[in-house]
Amino acid sequence: MRRVTAGDVARAAGVSESAVSRTFTPGASASARTRERVLKAAEQLGYRPNFIARSLRARRTNLVGVLITDFENPWPQMALRHLVSALQARGFHALLFDVEDADSLAGIVPLVLQYQVDGLIVGAADVSAAIVETCSATGTPIVAFGRHGRRRLGISSVASDDAAAGAGVADLLFERGYRRFAYVAGEGGSLTWNSRGRGFARRAAALGLDPVQRHLSGETSYEAGGRAAARLLGRLPRPDAVFCQNDVLALGFLDGARDDFGLDVPADLAVVGFDDIPAAGHRPYRLTTVRQPVDEMMDATAELLARRLEEAAGQGEERLLPTCLVERATVRPG
Repeated sequence: MRRVTAGDVARAAGVSESAVSRTFTPGASASARTRERVLKAAEQLGYRPNFIARSLRARRTNLVGVLITDFENPWPQMALRHLVSALQARGFHALLFDVEDADSLAGIVPLVLQYQVDGLIVGAADVSAAIVETCSATGTPIVAFGRHGRRRLGISSVASDDAAAGAGVADLLFERGYRRFAYVAGEGGSLTWNSRGRGFARRAAALGLDPVQRHLSGETSYEAGGRAAARLLGRLPRPDAVFCQNDVLALGFLDGARDDFGLDVPADLAVVGFDDIPAAGHRPYRLTTVRQPVDEMMDATAELLARRLEEAAGQGEERLLPTCLVERATVRPG
């Protein structure tokens, strides 16, 4: 069937096409009588305004390219739900793309730009200078979330204060009597993960403890957490407290410590995660973890993008938001 056009509605209503356009344009002037005739004809014909065509004429599509990786981790899924709501509240619509890693991000960005998006939001993937240059050539602003240290590239970013969070975990573990610390990371190149572990290690050193053992698993999966447990707990001296980059790694580590080594958590070993995904609070885990303010982060991300679009040539801005330490059953009680 042929798509119903604005011209069809105009002929049926006995008005001009511009009158049809004004009827469906918020804030445009149209008399009550004209509006009634246009809406009645549109309903009879089954007409729907062409949002994309109208947006292109206005040189603004209100589409935002959202590029997210690591969908196996529940936290990006949690973030996406809040982000879509925050964008819609500001009149934007999300165009979602799944990104495997930082390398594939560079190949996907030119494709996303073909959709005439007003801006890009990149989550859980590092943005390179080459990507920034590509987007700058088309006047497309970028906001990154879950990553910080991006302001030097001229883009805005929103993240948790990971260094402070890591230091807080070290303080908690020291207060509860643990002395041999280890940190398990899934990837080594990210400023976020480095900052998280660095804050933990620096605070441990300030407390007079031995250097933190560091294990780089290469990925952030549950299986990688189990392999990290086999590596760190299979040699002496064992750590008596382990801080993991995220909850998924921590759950795998926790099961490995209990099932493969028979350790009592938290008597023999403390395990702390990061993100506070739903499974962290479930039995049998009851994982002590760091909660990121996901709703505030996504609202700030949408706000920064809207501001960059309004200012056109605005400077990059970095926001670090405070986290919350959630105590459960994998650290000795105070």
